[in-house]
Amino acid sequence: MRFIIGLVVIGIVFSFYNLYLLDDAWFFEAISRPERHVIKFVSVLVVYSMGVYAFAGRPPGWLLQLWNVLYAALLVLLVLMGAYDTLLREFSPHIRGLGVSLHVFLISPVPYVFVGIIGKAAGSVTKRD
Repeated sequence: MRFIIGLVVIGIVFSFYNLYLLDDAWFFEAISRPERHVIKFVSVLVVYSMGVYAFAGRPPGWLLQLWNVLYAALLVLLVLMGAYDTLLREFSPHIRGLGVSLHVFLISPVPYVFVGIIGKAAGSVTKRD
């Protein structure tokens, strides 16, 4: 049940961000770049916390560690890119597109479902052995 709750919340965050924020020009015109970075960071934290909620205590035990490593590595990269873009100088459109794609990947249901499938497959393999 926790997995379904997490999937629904992630779906809502992903849909809200893509439909309400990215599709409307006001998000880019009325909000400063640092504020947009904070909104993106918070959206990633919400999705990450849903993964922690869903995978904590679920066998196999390393599933939560996989989730943590995946998000830690990608979030560090995204935060460094955001800090550089905000504090030092703007990225080229190509590099900025990479950051946007990384953010969209982190808030999408894809990594969540992928880790869930790995956990399910590993659980069924260990039950057969």
